[in-house]
Amino acid sequence: MTTAANAATIHTKDPLRGEVEHASGGRQTVLYTEKDQPTYMNVIPAFRCEELGPEFGVGVHPAFIVGGVEKSEIFVGTYQAVIRNGEALSLPGEDPTVNVDFDQARAACAAAGRGHHLATNWDWAAVALPCAKNGAGQLRGNTNNGRSHLNHEEKGVVTMDGRTLTGSGPDTWRHDGSPFGISDLVGNVLEWCDGLKLVGGKIIMPVDNNIFLPEDQWAEIGVTFNASCDSVVLSDKVMRRGWNSSVFSRLRVKKGFKVPVTLYQALLAPGSGCDLSGKIWMDNANGLETLPFRGGGWSSGGYAGLAALNLGCERSLRYAGVGFRPAFLG
Repeated sequence: MTTAANAATIHTKDPLRGEVEHASGGRQTVLYTEKDQPTYMNVIPAFRCEELGPEFGVGVHPAFIVGGVEKSEIFVGTYQAVIRNGEALSLPGEDPTVNVDFDQARAACAAAGRGHHLATNWDWAAVALPCAKNGAGQLRGNTNNGRSHLNHEEKGVVTMDGRTLTGSGPDTWRHDGSPFGISDLVGNVLEWCDGLKLVGGKIIMPVDNNIFLPEDQWAEIGVTFNASCDSVVLSDKVMRRGWNSSVFSRLRVKKGFKVPVTLYQALLAPGSGCDLSGKIWMDNANGLETLPFRGGGWSSGGYAGLAALNLGCERSLRYAGVGFRPAFLG
């Protein structure tokens, strides 16, 4: 069996993998699951935080650090997930799997083998932040029932409801504008993300991309999301509870509070010049645990975007507008 669970097999050639790597110039590859099923992945090379801007600190971005150990690359699913034989796969031309809750999405990704995981918030940030740096922060996608709300000429192959088949949209719906970029990060279906949650307004997450760290060992980072009359406010403590939303670029900060570098790195606070579209929703009710969706759905319109984040729903939510994306760390 050719399995990505054994890191030594990642670069083993087979006809499909060889074809994909050759056509994409190495930007894409095909990994194999425990059940020997192919799954298409984009290779994201490690980069340093200072490349993004002064707010982002220095050193290798946390997406490429696992339990303190630096990695040269991560693998992010080219396509939104489908579940086959109990495993989450990234495959082109499929109706993405929806109506799964957070734990089901996580389990389907883990079933593919060691290192396979539900894409984390760190994974997402590692793709989205360089897009902003490279002028692609306003990435388009299926945000209007099979089309882009910004350009109705851009459309994909519509399936049920307003979903489109994975990767069926134009290259402008891919993160790097090429046929080999990551597809449907904006729109189509919202995506569960691992490695982040809100509990009573407190932001809790691993300090790096340690996918093996048990959830009960994630850290409180000393920052809360707060409701206000017109925005979401970052603070060191909960000042006002309730549900609220804000355009990401207009996220407010409590007067006198210094935003930790970690929040910029995790795409939880907008850095200067970080031109990323999307809206944030959150609910900081006392004791409530919420898990994140990213990206936006097929009817989200201008609320969708690389910075879109929903922290207003519990992990048990199942909905036709919510799917997920697999990833891999060797």
